[in-house]
Amino acid sequence: MTTSLERSKAVLEGRTPDRVPVCLLNFMQAASMAGMSLREYCTSGEAMAAAHLAAWERFGHDVIDLENGVATLAGAVGCTVGFEEDSSPPWVTAPALTAIEDVDRLRPIDLGGEGMLPAMVEATRILADAVGDRVCILAEADQGPFSLASQIVGIEEFLVALMEPDQAANGQRLLEYTTEQVTTYARALIDAGAHLTMMGESIAGPDVCAPDVYRRVAQPHERRVIQTLASEGKAMGLHICGDATPIVGDMVDTGARFLQLDHKVDRITAKSATQGRTTLMGTVDPSGVLALGTTDDVWTAARMDLDALAAGGGYMLAPGCALPYGTPEANVEALIEVADRFGRYEGAAAA
Repeated sequence: MTTSLERSKAVLEGRTPDRVPVCLLNFMQAASMAGMSLREYCTSGEAMAAAHLAAWERFGHDVIDLENGVATLAGAVGCTVGFEEDSSPPWVTAPALTAIEDVDRLRPIDLGGEGMLPAMVEATRILADAVGDRVCILAEADQGPFSLASQIVGIEEFLVALMEPDQAANGQRLLEYTTEQVTTYARALIDAGAHLTMMGESIAGPDVCAPDVYRRVAQPHERRVIQTLASEGKAMGLHICGDATPIVGDMVDTGARFLQLDHKVDRITAKSATQGRTTLMGTVDPSGVLALGTTDDVWTAARMDLDALAAGGGYMLAPGCALPYGTPEANVEALIEVADRFGRYEGAAAA
């Protein structure tokens, strides 16, 4: 019998397993199922691991996507991080620097210190020890270089610095710094037992920045992180929220082992750009369908994505972004059932 890990590895290696694997981007939903606040979940490696193990035992998905929000690296480099309420993930409430000219004051992340970053490494190790021989573990390395830089000085100041010739050197030094921190964190997660890692670069995406900014500024640093890790035998993916259609090809060119794409992306463009080059993961609407829709809505959306994206291989069924806190278990079950019943790679050779 094919294990979830074998199924997932086959797709990532360009082969075709028995069915389409399912990845649940469910850290908030797993916390709510376990009766945890997101503060409790995000700050404890044991709590994170327990919540994901309980969710995996409940749903049997193929990829455990471990994360604890979008402020883990930011907190580790000196940003102020807070929780607004029990059901909301942590957010940066104040940047680490008040001026980009102070970039040289930044210090490397401390993998053995306190906070959400060491908790992620601990949770990865616990999950790897418990189920790493059966399930694919994707431990997210939080934000990519561009997005982390935006958090460190504030998005407005960072974007202005990119356009000001007299600030170009400071902006470049900041990106060099963030590239190193992302690489260090991603490496630590793989070394702790994760099979895959991933970075998010939503601030660099078309919903915030022009595609030219992504191509000139963000993508080269993403590529460096991904290629450095690839040279060490470590696999990294890339996620950008929103409608990333104009830059999907550029995302593929980073060398990412997989792209995790939002429900807003054009499926035909995404499939064409990724086919034969990398694995596509997504793209069911996490809020409108999985959190707020009916099971019939989930069936309709998931089958549409399978029809559009599974043919020829290279696809994993998943939400387009993180499932909200309190997403109904019945809807998650429906997503799993659709993959079980209809997740076949028509037109692809068997593994």
